[in-house]
Amino acid sequence: MILIIGGAGQGKLDYVLQKTGYGPAQVARTPEEARTRPVFAGLEDWPELDEAALLEANPDVILICDEVGCGVVPVDPAARLMREQTGRLCQQLAKQAQKVVRLYCGIPTVIKE
Repeated sequence: MILIIGGAGQGKLDYVLQKTGYGPAQVARTPEEARTRPVFAGLEDWPELDEAALLEANPDVILICDEVGCGVVPVDPAARLMREQTGRLCQQLAKQAQKVVRLYCGIPTVIKE
């Protein structure tokens, strides 16, 4: 599994599609689709994801997640909880990933390989 992280609008999906040759039809947007497709974009929308089940079904998936831990802490308790859960999920995934790449302004930085 590969984890791609970075802020919104930093070119994460474009980077993955360009590097892999996959097309938009091969990009999952839900955990169910991610069990069979090679790329899962929008991980931050699923902070309670069962990563063990996903990785068992699709161990070579490329996961793309917006960074949500930077900036102003939300006032709304539900938004703070989502931010916390997403951060914890990314920590678990980064531990298991063969590679972690962070994109900033479209420039990739490998932080684990």
